[in-house]
Amino acid sequence: MLYSELISFEPVETVVQLTEANNNEKAIKLLETFVISNNMADRLINDIFENLQFDRFVDNKGLLIVGNYGSGKSHLMGVISTIAEHPDATSYIKNESVAEKAKEIEGKFKVIRAEFGAVKMSLRDIVCSELEKGLSAIGIDYTFPSVEEVTNNKDMLFEMMDLFYDTYPEQGLMLVIDELLDYLRGRNEQELTLDLGFLREMGEVCQSSRFRFISGVQEMLFDNPKFGFVADSLRRVKERFHETRIVREDIAYVVSERLLKKNDQQKALIREHLSKFTKLYDGFSENVEEYINMFPIHPAYLEIFERVSIGEQRVALQTITNEIKKLYEELVPTDTPGFVSFDRYWNYIEDDSSLRSNDRGMSTLNWTNF
Repeated sequence: MLYSELISFEPVETVVQLTEANNNEKAIKLLETFVISNNMADRLINDIFENLQFDRFVDNKGLLIVGNYGSGKSHLMGVISTIAEHPDATSYIKNESVAEKAKEIEGKFKVIRAEFGAVKMSLRDIVCSELEKGLSAIGIDYTFPSVEEVTNNKDMLFEMMDLFYDTYPEQGLMLVIDELLDYLRGRNEQELTLDLGFLREMGEVCQSSRFRFISGVQEMLFDNPKFGFVADSLRRVKERFHETRIVREDIAYVVSERLLKKNDQQKALIREHLSKFTKLYDGFSENVEEYINMFPIHPAYLEIFERVSIGEQRVALQTITNEIKKLYEELVPTDTPGFVSFDRYWNYIEDDSSLRSNDRGMSTLNWTNF
């Protein structure tokens, strides 16, 4: 029996770029390929969409989407912003409860998407520049005053929104920025303090207008020890922002329902194959459904992968895609479960003696052949 007989393999070849959602065809593709776990559905319904809507009063805040590189942050932000921008977007969402809640923001925003990296400009100047370009594209001519001309930034943002309402009285304005954390890491203490102050002001404007701000970050920002030297500024920002994390269970669901989807017959064959090994390993029989859904990836793969702090481009879905490509036309072994385990990840890390010494302890549990 071949691995290809046991799974319906849909590879994930590339990392999604947020600005792909500016193209209507690609935006629809993002919606169609978005897989929603129960945990993600709950956060979308009770957290994200509730915070973004403006039909009734809630304590609206800025939104940070947290997840490792390649975990699906950009895909999620592309989906959210596409729903907010396009009136018919919810028809492409597979989860009925999520689609129903999403109607509260569907087509109700003009959306500006931006990506930036290692630059020297202040966060204020970057955001103002992106807003000016985005507003110009939808017929609004607004120039922000220079930093020397204002005593606080909220006044100019409210002025911008007043001008926006003159043209789009029934809509909101959404600014979505990818990978904010990479930018903040490159700032010194004085620069970072000013950036965080501006971030807080944007969050406050979200509370009192139909302006919404979303950004992706690779780590939790507000309790991050790397920013301990600006802890007071972070505490003030935290009051006006909400962090939503993409967790391991969300990624596992994408793996089982998109990369490694199985029909009932395929699951039955895997169950029969694994039944020979259930008594040999602790916890195996109690969690056999998880093993079947993830087959041939061992469930511990993602758990260990999440802990890896070496290797800059840790892209879980692409790494698993590459592993399955190698196995796809191979025979499933009859004397072992035939799982791919976390030690195979080291094939993707540059051959370096310091890395090998660091990972040696983790690799002693070789579950590749289980």
